[in-house]
Amino acid sequence: MNRPIRVLHVITKLELGGAQVNTLYTVEHLDRSRFFPMLASGPGGVLEPAAAFREHWRVLPSLGRPVNPWTDFHAYRQLKALLREFRPDIVHTHSSKAGVLGRLAARSTRVPVIVHSVHGFSFSPFQPFWQREAFKLAERLTAPLTTHFIFVSGSDFNTARKMNLIGENGSLIRSGFPLDRFRRSPLDRSLLRTKFGIPEDTVVVGVIAPFKLQKGLFHLLKIARLVLDRHPATLFFIAGDGALRPALEAEIARAGMTGRFLLPGFIREIETAISCFDIGVSTALWEGLPQSLVQMRLMGIPLVVSAIPGNREVVADGKNGFLVDGTDYKEFSERIGLLIYDTHLRAYLASFTGEDFSEWDADRMVRRQEELYIRLLES
Repeated sequence: MNRPIRVLHVITKLELGGAQVNTLYTVEHLDRSRFFPMLASGPGGVLEPAAAFREHWRVLPSLGRPVNPWTDFHAYRQLKALLREFRPDIVHTHSSKAGVLGRLAARSTRVPVIVHSVHGFSFSPFQPFWQREAFKLAERLTAPLTTHFIFVSGSDFNTARKMNLIGENGSLIRSGFPLDRFRRSPLDRSLLRTKFGIPEDTVVVGVIAPFKLQKGLFHLLKIARLVLDRHPATLFFIAGDGALRPALEAEIARAGMTGRFLLPGFIREIETAISCFDIGVSTALWEGLPQSLVQMRLMGIPLVVSAIPGNREVVADGKNGFLVDGTDYKEFSERIGLLIYDTHLRAYLASFTGEDFSEWDADRMVRRQEELYIRLLES
């Protein structure tokens, strides 16, 4: 091919999350001598300003997360119009809604190569049976349209194999980010704690998560209540935001824990928040593999996390943190309480060195995707 390869990335919404951050990074850092990228997304999301000044970005007004046959049909038509205009060699979709509509539109316009990244499947045991089966059906129907799948976690790779969604057309490429931001010399902890209004002698339990049901934040509130009963000087710091904020704040107030929670919203330079943490927590019920766990480990934070498959790829139980059933509030609270009480154990878990996070390097992620694009076009 004697011209740059045209690649269209499609994602549902540019909210603050690993899928969105690595998609933006990929579009920005693809080798311009070999690739001509474009990004399409639905409206809204705190990362929109980050995309607004990139050279090729289109907003699809009807593309949104809620399932709505009327708006979804219009989003599909908007995607087809963009595909006919841009004429991509490769369409690369991300997230569930964009993944389904993007792959259907790409196949109907005869795009040569269709790639889909699974940043975590949309179905889980915690959903109603009909909803879970509907999401699984959508994956089964669109799998044959997909030239190649990219998985950010080995557990989702295995799930796809068990569901017969893939044959040999799958690759594990971690959700990358700039590792050096989290490997630099420690930030001024005292200064940052002052910035966030945190007393220096307070033990901070930190969570990085958008306010979505799958993050299990209402489970966190029940765990926090048990922790605070024994360790009242603890502060729960949740860096994130989302539609569930009003309900979450109301539940915190009802439980009488308002003064023990800090909810500053989305924080772009998340390393400034992590520098305030003593213990990192994830109560996620289902997801792919959160970048935040890797980021906290790069900064030496011991973790207590739900024992879902993706989290097991980062946390080695008893070595750099603890894996716990996310619905076992008593055990979860006891593990957090143990780390609050036992500073030596906390330091031991923090200093664990048997980890290799080089696969999460953002530039390595982009280079591997470039190699995959070229191989798929050549074959």
